[in-house]
Amino acid sequence: MLHASPHLDREALPARLLALWELTGNRALFELAAGRAPRDGVAMNSDQEYLDWVSTSLMDCFKDSGESAVFALLFELNRASFLHAIQGNLRRAFHHVDPHDVLQEVFLNIYRYPHRFHADKADAFRGWGHRIARNTLLKFLKGQARLARFHEIDEEVMQPEDLRGRRPDRAASEAESAAVVNHAYLLYLQLYLLHFGRLSAKERLALTMVEVDGVSYRDAAAALGVRLENLKMIIFRGRRKVLRGMERSLGEIAAAEPTAVSAKAVSPRAADRRILEPGHPSLRTGRDQQAQAF
Repeated sequence: MLHASPHLDREALPARLLALWELTGNRALFELAAGRAPRDGVAMNSDQEYLDWVSTSLMDCFKDSGESAVFALLFELNRASFLHAIQGNLRRAFHHVDPHDVLQEVFLNIYRYPHRFHADKADAFRGWGHRIARNTLLKFLKGQARLARFHEIDEEVMQPEDLRGRRPDRAASEAESAAVVNHAYLLYLQLYLLHFGRLSAKERLALTMVEVDGVSYRDAAAALGVRLENLKMIIFRGRRKVLRGMERSLGEIAAAEPTAVSAKAVSPRAADRRILEPGHPSLRTGRDQQAQAF
């Protein structure tokens, strides 16, 4: 059965769906955020059907929009159930396969081939996703079987390639990609902190309680002395302000960079340093800019 990730608060799910509707305009996500069926003429009589429709609608939205935030929530909701199914099948296998490697390949295939998905019923994603998981696991097991056959040959006659290790060229490429991702992640964290600091005191406190301290929406609302519905709106507006502020700053950074400078001449680390300079347009502070932004 499909269950929400234990790391995702069920009370937070409607707010996440509402934020994704704001980002993509997908009507099904708006209806699900309100606790209604995503389309006319379909049933949603249980928690299982609700979660099925959420995953199916998220996959359908990702198929149309390609938004990474939509895929991220889809992964959060389904990671645990997919991993449980993979581990259950591996218990009956004779070869050692890391279930997390299989899980990563499963979601990579889902990310690559969204055009093959059809949202024709509530459990469409559950069935489609688990078929991909089965096929991916079979591919891994066949690879292990081929490796075992190689090892049966005399080592002096043939030295088989270690299929479990990474080739040097791939390792170098992955290391270079990891450095770029690390710099980009640092940049995003810096911009997040910048725009988080521009929120109101109540918005900052609400986001910190819910997203950092892990306080439930209900307890956070009681601590802040607001209604639960009002807290959800405070959280939603705070996230939207930060997101829009980051998008605006990234646009200013791109506009400020000379187009004639090549990617080799401007390293990600150098770009990070320029963003922290007081005179950079993305770090301008002042009442006029904040009033225009929010």
